[in-house]
Amino acid sequence: MSDRQHRFLAWLDRSVMWTGVPALATGTPRRRHLRWPPLIALLFSSAGLLWCLLHPGRSYWLGYTLIMVGFFIANLMPIWGPLRRFSERADEFERQQRRGSLLVGLAAVAVAGIGGIWLTVGMLATELWSAPVAQQELTALAFYMMALFSAVPTLHASWRSRPLGEDE
Repeated sequence: MSDRQHRFLAWLDRSVMWTGVPALATGTPRRRHLRWPPLIALLFSSAGLLWCLLHPGRSYWLGYTLIMVGFFIANLMPIWGPLRRFSERADEFERQQRRGSLLVGLAAVAVAGIGGIWLTVGMLATELWSAPVAQQELTALAFYMMALFSAVPTLHASWRSRPLGEDE
């Protein structure tokens, strides 16, 4: 291997190490209490869904954009949040915390889904929305529910427990 190839490969190794991804892959990630990022994700998603509901059939792209930004932020929550994955070892407290938080998340998704579907059925029955508008609204509702399912368990677990100090 030439010196030029060796320097290029060393540069690639340094650039990957700079991202921090290898450190995440070698060990378990540090669990953090994320209290404000899930709220921001829910705020963006809720604002986008509200925009889609208030402006049906026209300029729905702004509402979809807000929902997608909230969905993107919410999908980062399980990676760094306080809940361990099912594949990681967890003690009894962590399993109880994960179970309770996921049940709260599922309840939030169920309430949003039932409310959104009944709203859509009501708007279709009163002929305020056409079928294409209802499809757009149901698509926005589906992404909103996915954002809820990613953000609410992290939010619940973060607010239910106190953050640990560096020495604990």
